[in-house]
Amino acid sequence: MVDSPDSILNPTIFIGTLELREPVTAFTDFMIAITCAIAFWILTTSKKERSDSFHYYRGFFLMYALGMTFAGWIGHGLQAYLGPEWKMLGWLCSMTGQALLVIGSLIEVKSHINSIIYKSIVGALIVQFIVFTVLILNPSTRGFEVPQMASVIVLTGFVIPLQLFGYLKNYNTGSVLVICAIVYGIVPGYVYNNQISLNRWFNYHDISHLLVVIYMIIMTFALRKLALKSRVLAD
Repeated sequence: MVDSPDSILNPTIFIGTLELREPVTAFTDFMIAITCAIAFWILTTSKKERSDSFHYYRGFFLMYALGMTFAGWIGHGLQAYLGPEWKMLGWLCSMTGQALLVIGSLIEVKSHINSIIYKSIVGALIVQFIVFTVLILNPSTRGFEVPQMASVIVLTGFVIPLQLFGYLKNYNTGSVLVICAIVYGIVPGYVYNNQISLNRWFNYHDISHLLVVIYMIIMTFALRKLALKSRVLAD
């Protein structure tokens, strides 16, 4: 076992000749991926009637499952073999998942807004996605702060207003749960940004990842209510 360059990161361990960096961080990231994969499975196997937003909400969980898998093993665990630029795979998947969450939220209210507003929101989302994708792909601007800022903009600037409007029109408690999940998301963000750690084996990465697991569990209950209708389909 050897130390990581950063004194607060998990020490590197060796499994035979395999060098595994930040093992706890990699595993807790993967726990988020597993949670999202379970959510994807729950939606996919449900016998209930699907709403128009179903595929977008299911896609949200799928892209996050992929993104957090990349983040855990490519972004942390296998960094001895891959350059830091590979971390952008996880960031791009997560950004795509968030874009799908916005589209699903927009479909919830599509019948209550005119086409100009609908197209304007879609256009703004596309511009936002392109801008942050370029920032991630550009080596001089690439960094975790970029997808973090993109997430803040998407969740507070798009998802919360759309879900709030959707609740006022449709009275689906799933919208309230989405908003509650996003507000709760401040907690893991605070832990991460302030580097609140217990020790090297359970640092701010690891704590924030476990808090994000809870965030995704809340989102599972929330999006299940929005993606599925109460009527059960016949076999």
